[in-house]
Amino acid sequence: MRHALIPILLLFLLAFEGVAIELLPAAVKFSDVYLVPQWLLMFLILLTTFSYTKYPIIPIIYGALFGLMTDIVYTSMLGVYMFVLGFTVYIAQLLNRMLQNNLVMMLVIATCCLFVLETSLVMIYSFLGISTMPFGQFIIYRFLPSWIANLIFFLVIYHPTRKLLAWIDVKK
Repeated sequence: MRHALIPILLLFLLAFEGVAIELLPAAVKFSDVYLVPQWLLMFLILLTTFSYTKYPIIPIIYGALFGLMTDIVYTSMLGVYMFVLGFTVYIAQLLNRMLQNNLVMMLVIATCCLFVLETSLVMIYSFLGISTMPFGQFIIYRFLPSWIANLIFFLVIYHPTRKLLAWIDVKK
């Protein structure tokens, strides 16, 4: 029954990602920079590290499923976010196998995964003609502010999520 908390928490993060920008001050919200919360990805990175070590496909399925939900709710093109989020969670699993399991390495993994996710989305949407932002402007005005905001979120949820996932995985 405890494992049902994970999809509920993912649904909460999905809903709150869309509301989070509206809660920012007007000076930040209407500036030239774009803050894109990728809280699902941050939680899924922690999920791949601290839970489902015997069943590594489950976080990828969560990534694809909630990526599809993100496509349905927030975008006009189905499947792009589903593919990219599932692929990025797979990259996180590969990096988890190669790197140590401490906070600094988790920040490195989160940075790499966020870069893969954001650049993949921009490349796909540019190829389809939906996005016209040059790559240099993307790095300065979208990736760097989003990176800082998402790493702050990652630092905030790191220890509580680690303890929650340990509590969920406790065998009776």
